[in-house]
Amino acid sequence: MKRYCSFLLAVSLILLPALAPAAQFVVLGPRALGMGGASVAAVNDSTAVYWNPAALANSRKVDIRLPVGAAIRDYMDLSNNWDRIHAIQDAVNAGNYAAAAELKRFLLELDRPDAVTNIDVSGGLLVSFPVSSSAVAVSMIGIGFAELRPTVDRSHLNTSPTSTFDNIALNNSAVGAFGLVTVEPAVSFATSLGSNVLVGANAKMVYASTFLHSAATHSGNYDNFVSDMNNSETKSHKGSIDAGILFKPVAGLDIGLVGRYLNSPSFPIAGKVAVRDSSGNVTLVTASGGDIEIKPQFRTGVAWKPLGNLTLSADYDLTKNKSFTESTEDQTIAGGAELTILNEILSLRAGAYKNTANSLANIVYTAGLGVRIFMLRFDLAGAYDFKQQEAQASASLALRF
Repeated sequence: MKRYCSFLLAVSLILLPALAPAAQFVVLGPRALGMGGASVAAVNDSTAVYWNPAALANSRKVDIRLPVGAAIRDYMDLSNNWDRIHAIQDAVNAGNYAAAAELKRFLLELDRPDAVTNIDVSGGLLVSFPVSSSAVAVSMIGIGFAELRPTVDRSHLNTSPTSTFDNIALNNSAVGAFGLVTVEPAVSFATSLGSNVLVGANAKMVYASTFLHSAATHSGNYDNFVSDMNNSETKSHKGSIDAGILFKPVAGLDIGLVGRYLNSPSFPIAGKVAVRDSSGNVTLVTASGGDIEIKPQFRTGVAWKPLGNLTLSADYDLTKNKSFTESTEDQTIAGGAELTILNEILSLRAGAYKNTANSLANIVYTAGLGVRIFMLRFDLAGAYDFKQQEAQASASLALRF
């Protein structure tokens, strides 16, 4: 498990040129994570640059914030299965055909829709400050996406020791890894349009590194895999824009909408991929000259304050955001609550979210807390689905005055 996690975190991790995913909405910041990832209308700090730039105009304070976070979703149980498959395949190759049936079962379990493992990491420096009735922010946000997906060789699954061309000992199933790391310096502006509507936008440059590599499961050499992945790095940069709106129909009720990557920036990608033909054979080929396009992300949210120290929030993805392998989708519904005590000296948060577009995803429960000591604020949050498939953690340090 340690090697597996090191491998995932060492590469900002699939497939083929001309991909057009809309990467899933990363949960940036522990306040948002503690409230189930429902922050489009509830955000009240400089992370509004990410969640909804219009909300920057809500605050009359300077906010300097350093958030970090990471998430893992292991829908194919790779952490338990990779080494097991490799060991069983070694036994089969050594002539132990008693293990052949178990190897076949493992491979077929992996050959199913949504069977992927992905991670994301995020962090940055954000500064927002009021200007008259408006607000300005400058930020530097880094986001890394990683995804692993198996490609199962279905033409070599014969478990009979007398078989030849279709023998399971010749199985060439592979795991493909894709990565996208972006660093996004941005300038943001928000203002009010009357008393009930706030609008805001980000102008940003996206500096991207893409990674693409595949290897047969029987190779099992993590060091070489990581090295080959790093060698596939392709760097580029493109400008992009985000925009948001916050509507306040009555006191205590906010309704928000945000759109990210509105101009669909694309970035070149090259590397080795696993391709399965119509006969079920898997071949590793080198792909180059392609692009990965990040389609716009749209999310809406609502926040209600029934009491001065209680906030209830809910978010929903208006778009189904394909993963980078295009093998699974993400469309999340999220909800949460925050209770502040003694003028925000202590903040308690709880929530839950679920990816409604992935049949293998579970309900994920979240919790968090915040502590204020004069102008200094520390926040911490975590998420877990209690079925050992998904977990997140986030923390931030901030000055607010």
